[in-house]
Amino acid sequence: MLGKQAAMILLSLAMMLAVSANAIGANILFISAMDDATKAGDDALKSFLESLGHTVTYFDDDATEADTEVAAAEADVVFISESVTSQRIRLEITEIATPMVITEAWAYDEMGLTIGTGEGIEVATTDIEIVAPQHQLAAGLSGTVPVLTELASVRGTSRFATGNPGPTATVVARATLSDGATYDVIWVYEKDAVLPAAPADGSPQRAADIRVCLGFDELSYLVWNDNAYALFRSAINFALGVRTQPEAYGPSPSIGKTEVARSATLSWMRGLYADTHDVYFGTDFNDVNEATVADPRGVLVSQNQKATTWDPGVLLDYGVTYYWRIDEVNAPPDSTVFKGSVWSFTVLNFLVVDNFESYTDDEPNRVFDVWSDGWENPTTNGAVVGYANPNWAANEHYIETLISRSGKQSMPFFYNNDKKYSEAYMALSGAQSDWARDGVAFLSLWFRGFPAYVGGFVQKAGGAYEVTGAGVDIWGKADEFHFAYKEVTSGACVIIVKVESLEAIHKDSKAGVMIRDSLDAGSVNAALTLTPDPEKGLRFQVRATAGADTVRGTADMDPNAMPPYWLKLERTSGGLIRASRSADGSTWTLFDLKTATMQMPVYIGLAVTSHTVGVPCTGVFSNVTVTGAGTDKPWTDQDIGMKTNAPDPMYVALNGNAVVYNDDPNAATTSAWTEWRIPLQKFADQGTTLANVSSLAIGAGTKGNTTEPGGAGQLFIDDIRLYRP
Repeated sequence: MLGKQAAMILLSLAMMLAVSANAIGANILFISAMDDATKAGDDALKSFLESLGHTVTYFDDDATEADTEVAAAEADVVFISESVTSQRIRLEITEIATPMVITEAWAYDEMGLTIGTGEGIEVATTDIEIVAPQHQLAAGLSGTVPVLTELASVRGTSRFATGNPGPTATVVARATLSDGATYDVIWVYEKDAVLPAAPADGSPQRAADIRVCLGFDELSYLVWNDNAYALFRSAINFALGVRTQPEAYGPSPSIGKTEVARSATLSWMRGLYADTHDVYFGTDFNDVNEATVADPRGVLVSQNQKATTWDPGVLLDYGVTYYWRIDEVNAPPDSTVFKGSVWSFTVLNFLVVDNFESYTDDEPNRVFDVWSDGWENPTTNGAVVGYANPNWAANEHYIETLISRSGKQSMPFFYNNDKKYSEAYMALSGAQSDWARDGVAFLSLWFRGFPAYVGGFVQKAGGAYEVTGAGVDIWGKADEFHFAYKEVTSGACVIIVKVESLEAIHKDSKAGVMIRDSLDAGSVNAALTLTPDPEKGLRFQVRATAGADTVRGTADMDPNAMPPYWLKLERTSGGLIRASRSADGSTWTLFDLKTATMQMPVYIGLAVTSHTVGVPCTGVFSNVTVTGAGTDKPWTDQDIGMKTNAPDPMYVALNGNAVVYNDDPNAATTSAWTEWRIPLQKFADQGTTLANVSSLAIGAGTKGNTTEPGGAGQLFIDDIRLYRP
């Protein structure tokens, strides 16, 4: 019989062979900025992956959302280089169920992978500290290990991408950086793990698949040593599902998952050489963590079982957090036990009224088949639920499938309260109408709307102008910003301004000048904008076709241009676009000429976006000169591309007459998912028999109003539940 040391050596060799055998031949999508400055580093990583036998496809972060989604969905794994611009990819692939390895720090917060903002911070040493050496992502390394050959590359001082992972992440490595603080730099979320923040694209707050945050800034790519490449290889292998660990992994319910069904069955993935499994399960972390076969502590619920599932056999208790552990046991005569990690999940504490997950596009399962609105009586009821005319070719549906609170769907609710109110209701029967069972005490529903109008335009003394705007960005296929403009009725036009200042709400906030074909969000336009980011500065960009991507090249940027700075944008009568910049308003430098086909009239003016939904920033302009036919008329200003809601009240009604209004009169203008929890006693006090609730209505406006003017807007409703105390 082999000695234990020899057996472990053979085990290690077998694990290495498993890696080399199983990881070859994957299809890896490599998302990159594809620009000259960063290409050398990206090329080095691409060549390394190809040397491992993978097929690696470069993909430009400037690609369209549709193309990016398709490419990501078809790949075996997606690698997001730190060279990308985060906002170009965060709205496109966060929800795609493909494993991803991500080095772009700014994407961490936008994809919900960190609490607060991800950030690239300069290194102080070439080392990182491996804090979970047993994890496959550690690549067999432990303790303090160097990962760079030197502190700086030809691109500059190296940085590590950092963040603040949530409790469901496994942190593998940390580093002490140039500011003296220690940061997490490598961590991972398993598939379906609860994320610490809501993704910016509105997708559910769960990892759609494995998400490895590998904290190497692209400035470091050219000075990686063998350890860094080993960590990179392990990250790719882990994302691909190539497991070399003898411990159990891949728990379901996932680590830290909440709202787990009371009838849940546990399952896991088998460790590399496991023959049987010991299952520990209970409500005390210490008992589950410390129990053994010799000292079971009442939590060893199954020993030496072959299956990788275990059914508790009873309904789990409402609202209780359970802990569980799987020990993997080798076959006799070795019978080595590999102790597993302690995992946890929490059982739901509610009854479901409607989670909107069962609705389809087919009668009678459409959302408006169940929720009755004002479609048949629009003169008194201004509510419409669902999308009346979805664009099937664009994968739209009657129900909302991109914005949801927890699952994959939510209910769109449109309101129009011009001398009416807006209400949608569902009929309840059977067990669903009994709101007195199981000790429930609260009605809960989640909602989100759109912010109130926040843009503004003020002419100051001395000829200066203040433009205030919110919005996601001036970029992509559609823009969100505030526009102060004049209409040009014919011929050429020119605008010259000095941007005095820009409030830095976000590093990609923008203030500048623009010429647009129309006031639609996706209009053809040319824009020359400044940002507060010294690495980005001034940008000249054009959307040449309505609804197409906005384009700019490396020659269309000037990182040295920061407010205060002069800008000039002009359109010839033949459609040529000239953009110039100047530090003093006298000596001008011209960007390359562009073309953009526009039909008269066109709109020329001042543009500001905060790059943050609902949070405005202000740009100050002076020395404004506008020439062109019709520009002698007064300024006009409006928000472009932003949905806004009127701050009409929200209410819930039971049985048609017991009504409770939201305490916040501006609730409809909340742009983040917000829970509204109502004590059921408030309905009982109005005469409702909670054991017999026949209907539930959700409304906006004042119930019964037919005379007073009100506003309009759109809400999303999700996760209507009854909670126990």
